[in-house]
Amino acid sequence: MGKKLAAYNDQGAIVAFYDTIDSPAPEGVTVAEITLEQWLFLLDGQANGKRMAVDASLAPVLLDPLPPTRTELADSKRAQRDSALKATDWLVSRHQDEKLIGNGTSLTAEQFTALLKYRQALRDLADAIGWPNVELPVAPDFVT
Repeated sequence: MGKKLAAYNDQGAIVAFYDTIDSPAPEGVTVAEITLEQWLFLLDGQANGKRMAVDASLAPVLLDPLPPTRTELADSKRAQRDSALKATDWLVSRHQDEKLIGNGTSLTAEQFTALLKYRQALRDLADAIGWPNVELPVAPDFVT
């Protein structure tokens, strides 16, 4: 085994590891030499949610993760919303099927209206002030 190398980008983030004998760095890749102990330290830190980087002196460091971007927050909130809608799809379908059959419904008319309003509030969420830093509307009691 040769010397360990940490490849890093313009921002100092470590993007790959190389070994001078087993897996040499491609030509033109910017690297910093690190010890085996530093390499293990970095891998352990990454496994625990840290970001790997090199500082101004090219010493390896572990950093806290970056906060999520607005796009990532919005994607996450949309996924939560979509999951909440999907979780109530069956109630809407059952109610509509029961109405078509004509033998009565499991939900009262008021419950079905509350369900539809809840689902519409979920759909309108992306237009809410403060999006994506908003809470999902509370589901009607009979849904949970």
